[in-house]
This record gives sequence, structure tokens and C-alpha cells, in this order.
Amino acid sequence: MILMDALSLQKTKRRPVWIMRQAGRYLASFRKIRQKHGFLEVCDSAALSLEVSLLPIKQYELDASIVFSDILLPLRAHGLKVEFTDEGPLVYAPKSEAELSKLRPSFDPHEGTPTILETLKLLRAEISKEKAVLGFAGAPFTLLVYLLEGKLSKDFSVVKKWMFEKPEIVHLWLDRLASSTGKYLEAQVDAGANAVQLFDTWASCLGQKSYEEFALPYARKALSQVSAPSIYYVNGISGILESAASVGAQCLSIDWRMSLGEARKRTSQITALQGNLDPHELLLPKAELRQRVFRMLDSYGSGPGHIANLGHGIVPGIPEDAVKVFIDSVHEWGQK
Repeated sequence: MILMDALSLQKTKRRPVWIMRQAGRYLASFRKIRQKHGFLEVCDSAALSLEVSLLPIKQYELDASIVFSDILLPLRAHGLKVEFTDEGPLVYAPKSEAELSKLRPSFDPHEGTPTILETLKLLRAEISKEKAVLGFAGAPFTLLVYLLEGKLSKDFSVVKKWMFEKPEIVHLWLDRLASSTGKYLEAQVDAGANAVQLFDTWASCLGQKSYEEFALPYARKALSQVSAPSIYYVNGISGILESAASVGAQCLSIDWRMSLGEARKRTSQITALQGNLDPHELLLPKAELRQRVFRMLDSYGSGPGHIANLGHGIVPGIPEDAVKVFIDSVHEWGQK
């Protein structure tokens, strides 16, 4: 598999490419399914999750299929009440230690999150052996943000209040989330995932010291339990890049706020890199989009270890033909 070769820093004939949130609302076929089925209904049905997971890989020449699910479902397995609305997730965050203590400290992935495991088995059997199947999870700190904040505050003041006023409670739950996340990801590997991505989307809200205390060790603990290669994503990774590189992942996913060349220089290529086109650049005219993709690939330079992707998940409203231009441009660059 070309993507797996890139993860292990082996030479590949071209850059592998996939897109974060590639099964999403930009696809007319996805919107058609969502007209009939609620988001949670899709997540809780292996048949529907499989159908949605397959949509982009049937339509585009992608090198990986990522299972369709949501990072908040493990929190539901911990006992947290989570609903999904047209405006996004609605998390009923505990307001006190007493409410927090009512949640389950752990869960069995086969009992608490069976659908994603069944979907992965079906997905691995369905697609070409040349293409990778990816599982994923939210990182412990990012899950803690949703757990304690519910509806996210602009400055993450709720979770930071917990962190600095009750650090022992925060560390207890981060450790629990790290253990459950590691088991959850490894269960995905057992079910058929060739690699997994750990989303630590909100870790960049922390300064360096706080990141190394509250986010990094728990992401590291989660990934240490996973036997397959892993990709670690932080939205806004530039300020903590060197620390993030020590998480133990085989690949760092880089957002669009820094160049791949800079990231490669700062990490001394100890890991593969993934990314990092700004998703909104897919709105550019085709010729300019092609040049932006070339510029991204040129920034990484020659040699192995790059997976072409966006710097964040694809957003609704992106033209479907722009996605084809992105993918075709990656392929064209590799033939130069």
C-alpha cells in the first residue's frame, strides 16, 4: 500500500493522497443519504457507515478510506449524554465533580462502540488491498475539552478553569481517556484498520508547558497501546511542533499555517508528514488551485515520507470537481 509505505518513510512512485473528512457534506451523494437518515443514525448503523465511507473512494482516486464515525462517540460510551443536531454536537457537560464522577471510567470498545468495529471489518473486505483503511479517535485532551466544555467557549475558559483549579481531577480523567482511547484504537486495528489517526484538534489552545503537561503525555499513552502506524493531528501545530514530534506517531499531520518545508526542517524528518493545503483554497480557479497544490508538494521537497492531504477537514460547499483537481494535481506532480 502506497500510503503505508509513506508512513514508514519508504520511497513511493508518487505521493499518496487522501482528504480529511472526505466522506462529508461537500458530496451530493452524502447529502442525499443524510436527507433520509440522521447523523447519529448513520454512525450507529454499520451498513450506512460503510455506504458513506465508500462514497469518496468510489468517486476519486484516493489511496485510503477512513471509516465514517465521530470522535465524540467514545464519550457517549463513557456515559456522557451527546446529541447531534443540524448545528453540530450537543454535549451535556458535567458541571461539578459529583456529576463527573457519575460517568464510567472506562468502556469495552466491543460493547460501547461496536458499530465502528463492524464497519471497519466490512470496509476492509470491500475495498482494494492496495488502498489503506484508516481508523481514528479524538485524543485525550481534545476529548476532555468536549467533556468539560460542552459547547466550546471561545477561549477554552471552562476546561482551563478545571485544569488550573482542579488539576488532579483533570489528570485523572486524562489518564482514563488515554487508556480507553488506546484500547479503542487497537480494537479498530484488530477490526481491519491499517493505520489510525489521532485528532488532538484543540491541543494548540495550550501553551508549551501546559501542552507538555496536559496533552502530550496522554496522547503518547494512547498511541503506545496501538500496534499499527499512527498519524497525529493538531490544528495549529506550529508552536508545539517539536514536542508533538515526540508523541510516538509515525506521521504528523500539519495544518496550513506553516509550510511543509519548515515542518520537515524542524522535525529533522524523524516522522512522515501529512498535509497541508488550506481547505478553502479548493475554492480557487482550477489553474490556480493546481499551482497551489504544486507549491505545497514542492515545499516538502524530494524524498519519501509525505502524504498529500488538506491542512484540516474539507468544508461544506467545496465543488466536487475541485476535489478531483486537487487529487489529479498530486498525481500530475509525481509524474514531472
